[in-house]
Amino acid sequence: MRADQHETAPRRWDVGFRVPAELDQLTMAHALAEAVLLVGGFALDEATDLLLALDELVTALILEAVPDSAVECAFTGADGALGARVTTVARHPHSIDENTFGWHVAATLTDALRIDYAAFDPVRRGYPTTVEFGWIRRFGGPAASGRYA
Repeated sequence: MRADQHETAPRRWDVGFRVPAELDQLTMAHALAEAVLLVGGFALDEATDLLLALDELVTALILEAVPDSAVECAFTGADGALGARVTTVARHPHSIDENTFGWHVAATLTDALRIDYAAFDPVRRGYPTTVEFGWIRRFGGPAASGRYA
């Protein structure tokens, strides 16, 4: 790619990580997600809100995860937008309570939030559970102006 094309090319990235589904790994998930967001060009205040939402969702999934499973986080970013997917294998079907304060916090801090439950997986001994959320920067924001990117 020529240097003059670099400025106009859409900037899209995909990155993910996997941590054991244990509460003492919440700090690791938070730190990895923070690095992803800041390197991805999100301003500190944007990243802080997104991390709070992610912490609530990862915690809810960890509390419901089958023993010896993992939580997988995947992010897609482009032009001030973020898509996130957090997955684990839950012990029970429909185990995430969408009426909790944590779910309300995540719903408030994101633009789209949904949960998907798959059928029981006998190999993984549980119900694959995925939470997805989306977020879009409003009005250009400081990171869009290049001050923090």
